[in-house]
Amino acid sequence: MDLLPLKSNLTPSHNELLPLSVYTVGTEIQPPLTRMKGFSAHQLFLTLSGAGQFRRLNVDKDKWDILQPSQLLFIPAGCAHEYMPYGESPWFVGYVTLLENFGEVLSRWGFGDTPRLLQLSDVSLFTDRLLAIWQRSGNDHDPWQTTELLYSLLLAILKDTSLGQKGVQTESAVPLVQPAAPPASYRASVVEVAVRFLHDHLNRPITIAGLAGHVGYSQKQLTRLFRQSMGLTPLQYLHQIRLKTARHLLLEHPDMTIRQAAAYVGLEPVYFARLYKREFHRLPSEELREGR
Repeated sequence: MDLLPLKSNLTPSHNELLPLSVYTVGTEIQPPLTRMKGFSAHQLFLTLSGAGQFRRLNVDKDKWDILQPSQLLFIPAGCAHEYMPYGESPWFVGYVTLLENFGEVLSRWGFGDTPRLLQLSDVSLFTDRLLAIWQRSGNDHDPWQTTELLYSLLLAILKDTSLGQKGVQTESAVPLVQPAAPPASYRASVVEVAVRFLHDHLNRPITIAGLAGHVGYSQKQLTRLFRQSMGLTPLQYLHQIRLKTARHLLLEHPDMTIRQAAAYVGLEPVYFARLYKREFHRLPSEELREGR
């Protein structure tokens, strides 16, 4: 399967009518990623080639689950987690993230508040549907078709795995302390939608032009709305949350290198150190020394 750059469907559209909707979709060579507060939407991760490893951060942190080709991982919204490639080969994944706008469709189908790791029999059944969702997402988003295709994908998973019989929870999975927050902000202002996207994709290279394209506004309009609401430009806000996240990582993981922390938040190490010193009046290396 080809690399499919991330496409997002951020503009609220028929969410009051559609119980499920597609948030983002694509394929990529997956880098290491830590989400201390989880992702704001439910995630479906399909390993296409290579292998990865996954763990919960608030439950049995020493337990890693290995994700092999043709395996599907469901990560519920709000689940703090970490994943990274496993072995020497690149970890090539396809993903669809989805919002449950109302109802209990996912929990009735076995996708509840805990991660699930499923073995699929024929990966092509799912890559074709993922590609179809991707083709109808982004600037030419058709919410009716993407939701219809999302249901088709979920039903194919149910049929292929007999979820509830062959589908098993990851060993580290236990009920969340708090249920995932409802996606009310998805129907809120463009600034809240953009903020949500920034928090969910800290590790990606994000430009103001790219962000404006995702939310369907011009760069000038988005910057003006951001300044009115947040007192910052979108990129200033992005730098702020990247640095706060990186500082949290360094304090919580004193064995982490500065290069790793910078990569987790999508920054080049030298630039990261300069921004860090400007924000916290100390270098990341000083933070690490004190933590150790």
